[in-house]
Amino acid sequence: MNTGKLFFIVGPSGSGKDTLMSGVKAFLPPHEFLFARRVITRTSVIDTEDHDSCTESEFLEREKQGDFIITWQAHGLFYGLPSSILKALHQGVHVIANGSRNEILALQAKVSNFCVIEISAPTDILRTRLIARNRETPEDIERRLQRALLPIPSGVSTIRVKNDVTLEIGISRLKAALLQDNHSTEQLSQLLYQKTNGASLTKAEYESLLPAIIRNTFSLADVQAFLIACTEKLSEEEMISIAHARTLLYPRLKWPQPVVMDKHSMGGILGNRVTMVVIPIIAAHDLMIPKTSSRAITSAAGTADTMEVLAKVDLTFDEVKACVTATNGCIAWNGKLNHSVLDDAINPIARSFGLDTRYWSVPSILSKKFSAGSTHIVIDIPYMPTGKVKNLEDATELASLFERVGQAIGLVVKAFPTDGSIPVGLGIGPSLEARDVLQVLNNDAQAPKSLIDKSIFFAAHLLSLDERVGNFSSGYQLAQELLHSGAALRSMHKIIDFQGKAKAVDLPIHTLDIVAHQDGAVTAIDGHIISGIARLAGAPTLKLAGIDLKKTIFDAVKTGDVLYQIQSTDKQLLQEAYLQANQHHGFHLESVIEHVHS
Repeated sequence: MNTGKLFFIVGPSGSGKDTLMSGVKAFLPPHEFLFARRVITRTSVIDTEDHDSCTESEFLEREKQGDFIITWQAHGLFYGLPSSILKALHQGVHVIANGSRNEILALQAKVSNFCVIEISAPTDILRTRLIARNRETPEDIERRLQRALLPIPSGVSTIRVKNDVTLEIGISRLKAALLQDNHSTEQLSQLLYQKTNGASLTKAEYESLLPAIIRNTFSLADVQAFLIACTEKLSEEEMISIAHARTLLYPRLKWPQPVVMDKHSMGGILGNRVTMVVIPIIAAHDLMIPKTSSRAITSAAGTADTMEVLAKVDLTFDEVKACVTATNGCIAWNGKLNHSVLDDAINPIARSFGLDTRYWSVPSILSKKFSAGSTHIVIDIPYMPTGKVKNLEDATELASLFERVGQAIGLVVKAFPTDGSIPVGLGIGPSLEARDVLQVLNNDAQAPKSLIDKSIFFAAHLLSLDERVGNFSSGYQLAQELLHSGAALRSMHKIIDFQGKAKAVDLPIHTLDIVAHQDGAVTAIDGHIISGIARLAGAPTLKLAGIDLKKTIFDAVKTGDVLYQIQSTDKQLLQEAYLQANQHHGFHLESVIEHVHS
């Protein structure tokens, strides 16, 4: 029996098969791996694979003499794999050969230790790459794409490697396929490679592997390939294992109270500064609620950006502990507090390539809450066609996962799907969102009802987790009382004073209006477009930049009515945002037809 393994690499044109094979060579032990040189009846040129050339007559003569283990024809050429690879396999060397999927069964019949590695990419990526090569007609390209859909024969050991992100990640994935079972590869590397190839790992394996990643044991590309695999295939059992493993990475904060609250949102909604209203309500009830939040990544403001309009948010662990001890709450930036090599590695890739990180987020979020010392958490899961979570069904499933994984690591978690298509508040951008929050806490008549209602809903659910309150109805009534009595406002002032008041930005604000060009009713607002316009105006870097909504969902609109006002302290940025808004303002208006019934 052959002791080495033959890796037969196949893949359609445009998959980058030759590039990945060339790139992976530097990462393989040369005494353990041999790259087979195919014999091809064409002249060697720089732009093609490294191979041995011969004439057609020479090829046919060598075939008669048994120089090849298999031969085939394609594109008017003869191809052959030399029989010498059998000797290398018998000596325990692994052989990597580039070939055609039509020869898989013939080759498998001659080699006992055999594995196909299929390099692939989505059809649209393959088409783009083939067009860029400018070698074939559109008709030829489509024929190639159809051949790419042919399946690998059943019963053949196969590893599929996607080359659909970056070249470095593609090489790391191929390396993982070749080394995952290699006897000389270190155990931790093998675990990383096994997950990269879609295997499931145990709790003990994650507990060994994740600290090694934190210690920078592996290259960034290897870590990214591993994390992408975690977004593509992660069972509930693995989510629990990862959550457990991540809780061991950082010491857990200790608090003097047995119940420590937290509130989290998956994000993506316009406005939605619910957290900044909930925190002071809960703190006013004498419950501890340390809140660490992120800055904006793709939106016009994050919770930390908005709170920074009012107070210092760049707090250390000791400052957070002192603030919560003194006021029951805080709203701080998590940049100094929840640093994670894991998330720092995956976030840029997720943003650039639109990865679905929902299920990776479950153990990531919950382990951070655990490390922050939280015991009782409510989670807002907004769903919308353009958001992270697309529909109610997916949001309900994700909410259930949060609750079950939370319970498995000792947390009380209540997660709720919410409609993310409706803005929560009227301000978009740090200062405008802070204005909405203060209006709610001040019981101002101008306070946006959407922010009031959602804040009381989530505050009520948190309060109901306190045994002194006991149920949602009592929690709802209590949340209203704490807000309307001014107790929440006083609590917020205590938190702001302790964290340190922000220095006021004394700059002139310039504004431009975006108006409706038809009568109708607002049936949808594209949050992605609105956030993009606010960011063009300078948000969140410019704290006073943003969008002030004058109309929202279901509002009636007349031609010439102001839909929203763009503001900025930078006239040039304001003009750029204004031009963009006049091309696509983000509001969907439909004509209103009134039916009169007698």
